[in-house]
Amino acid sequence: MWKLFNNLAYRLYFAYRGRRSRSVARAWPSRLPTAASGEPRLQPVLYVAWGRIGDLVLSTGHLQRLRRWFHPHPVWFLGRSQVKPVVEPFVDEFLAVPESSDPGSAPGAASDVRRTFRYVIADVHTFNGGLFALGPMLSALRADRKFIYEGFHLGPDLAPERPYPAGFEIIPMYRPDGTSGAVSDWTHVLDHNTHYIREVLERCGIESGSCEPWRPVLDHIGPGKEDCRRFGLEPGGFVAWQPFSDNRRKDLPLSHWAAVMRAFPDRHFVALAEPGKAVPLNRLESANVRVVEANLSLAMRLIGEARLFIGLDSGLSHIAAALGRPTVCVCPDSHLGYFFPYPEDYGYGNLHTVFNPDYLACRGCFMTCRHEPLTRTVSRGALCLRTLPARSVIDAIGGALQVGD
Repeated sequence: MWKLFNNLAYRLYFAYRGRRSRSVARAWPSRLPTAASGEPRLQPVLYVAWGRIGDLVLSTGHLQRLRRWFHPHPVWFLGRSQVKPVVEPFVDEFLAVPESSDPGSAPGAASDVRRTFRYVIADVHTFNGGLFALGPMLSALRADRKFIYEGFHLGPDLAPERPYPAGFEIIPMYRPDGTSGAVSDWTHVLDHNTHYIREVLERCGIESGSCEPWRPVLDHIGPGKEDCRRFGLEPGGFVAWQPFSDNRRKDLPLSHWAAVMRAFPDRHFVALAEPGKAVPLNRLESANVRVVEANLSLAMRLIGEARLFIGLDSGLSHIAAALGRPTVCVCPDSHLGYFFPYPEDYGYGNLHTVFNPDYLACRGCFMTCRHEPLTRTVSRGALCLRTLPARSVIDAIGGALQVGD
């Protein structure tokens, strides 16, 4: 019963967002920040992303190659300001998009973009959420050719019809032959990224080169030893931990985390929290937990110096895996196979995914739960996480710590 109710609520939500998006389309001709270096002589290639930190970490495998593929055209990036530390080294200009589709949210320095781009490439996540915020902007952009991905999850329950922006070539979704029910066989976003970008390059007459997997790369993250000294931490002597994310539905209850901390009294845990968001951690009352409020750049450097990282289905877990740190990621069953675990051919032996085996049949629900109303999932977190035994997380951490000790 709840599945039908939640699907209806989901469809009503998207109908509202679609109506609001069409209204904005009439009121807001594309307004973007002007690039700092002025008008380039060559038409830029514009990569547009609405994804958050983890989404862009997974995109670094191809982002690092864009300059080579499209040389001599400069590469511009348009996305959320929060992802700048992840992608800035790979592009010539970083443009921060307003965080809302409201025309009034555009910064005062914004002006109409009146240039014609060589290509516009919308990130693989644009269909899954970004169309409502970026649709009017994407339609207004001028380019010789514009590309968008059909979407990486188009289940009939979760993808009500959404209009693609005008003037875009739609790259069909990757559909591997022989997909089975095993977790490792679900089509990961890394595979969707590779399929999408290769199709774009082929249509542009560009050779993509080697067929090796495009592994996420964060080589530009500097060492964090100085930061460790500033906080009185010993490099390699602490466990970095992400207690909660930007998506409440993906969070493990704090009571579960408290049980995990108690199971390792001799380990030093460093909880990484966004500035101003550490207050809930005061309820832990654990002597072996140190709370550090850190922006993204600091968090990445500290993760790079940690003995182990424990996180959620969120950006910091992707960062830890890409940095090569032993990583334990606690995930809801709803997204298994799309973001975690990684495909085996990418070779991330340092990544350990923990999930609730009792809800494997629910994979792919994307949190429109069949067992409870959507409102409860939003307010309390995913049922498969709330009922995940703390022992499962403890065992995964213990196993990861044993490796290399």
